[in-house]
Amino acid sequence: MPRIRFDDTGMAIRMSNKDYQRLLQQRLAELEDRGQRRASRTVDCLPGGVCRIDGRERINFGGNDYLSLAHEVGRSDQVRDVFREQVGATASALICGRSQWHDALEDALANFENTEAALLFPTGFAANLGLISSLVQSDDAVFCDRDNHASIIDACRSCAGRMRVYRNNRLESLDESLRRRRAEYRQVFIVTDGVFSMNGGVPDLNRICEIAERHDALVVVDEAHGTGVIGPHGRGACDFCEVEHRVLARVGTMSKALGGLGGFVVADATTIDWLRNTARAQFFSTALPPAICAAMLESLRIVRREPRRRRHLAELTAFAHQQIAELGLHSVGDGIAPIVPILLDSEELAVGVSAELLDAGWFVPAIRPPTVATGNVRLRLSLTVGHCMQQVKQVLGCIRTSIDTSRRDF
Repeated sequence: MPRIRFDDTGMAIRMSNKDYQRLLQQRLAELEDRGQRRASRTVDCLPGGVCRIDGRERINFGGNDYLSLAHEVGRSDQVRDVFREQVGATASALICGRSQWHDALEDALANFENTEAALLFPTGFAANLGLISSLVQSDDAVFCDRDNHASIIDACRSCAGRMRVYRNNRLESLDESLRRRRAEYRQVFIVTDGVFSMNGGVPDLNRICEIAERHDALVVVDEAHGTGVIGPHGRGACDFCEVEHRVLARVGTMSKALGGLGGFVVADATTIDWLRNTARAQFFSTALPPAICAAMLESLRIVRREPRRRRHLAELTAFAHQQIAELGLHSVGDGIAPIVPILLDSEELAVGVSAELLDAGWFVPAIRPPTVATGNVRLRLSLTVGHCMQQVKQVLGCIRTSIDTSRRDF
């Protein structure tokens, strides 16, 4: 890495555009040396759990379209009519971007989530950023789970309050930390994923709520990978754990199980009103396209009308974990959410197995640092209702064979 250069007066010499580009090239070379430099990939996701890569169709275990709605809801005549009338929202929601479709979707989300109100955001990332930065003030603290999604971590880092990190498998440490530090802060927030995106695990939300109540803290849960998928009503981990009434606010995304785009926050009317007036990620962003809102209304109707989809997904998830145990593969998670990781020994092994699977007709991405911590490399299978048990059995068998072959070669 180039050292900072100084002139005769002790002032730092400014870098030209070309100097800075050379610096970036060196940093990219360092990523290359660590095996962490990414290249863009073009993937055409098709209906039925299939994708097309380099002109060839593969079974897709890389996407998050859990209920296979991404290709379905756009066929609605109503959605097509709205899209023909208007593509972009033209402005932020506070100016003139909030149409009748935005209004209807916020009402539908509040009704589906059994809360007083909902607020739309352009993405789930923006929803976490807007929520946490608006709630957490300078004399507050936010306790963030180490395994939370990057959007939560970035939001906690950038908020005005003090960020502290805890581990979901060491909640006694969270309890003790709050006991010692609670008096230092006006308000304390505990923020967690409802489903951890890299391992599919669901935290012990009942115990987290008990800890929060004991120390006068407030709980926020990101239901990105749980909305539409788990719980008796399909509302996510809070629904599954029966703690919805004990949580201040829940964040959701419509880009996964609902098959579309956008994020949202659901909470009591006062909290949502505060966010509508203070969440910069919301009112400084152009509103979602009206047709997306119309499509997401259709997705919510399907989730309500067809619980068999999430029942099938639950059956696939349980079957996958059963097969993993029988094959002697190493996984984590609790078999609740349709995210199935296979832990591996090295980045080289993960990348190699993923490439072999791709050649064999399966798209199973390798997940490695910095997406996961060093030493936590894995293959990550996302199950959808477009998959069947035979496909799950076959792909896991291919993974077992590929791992065994690779280890013999080493």
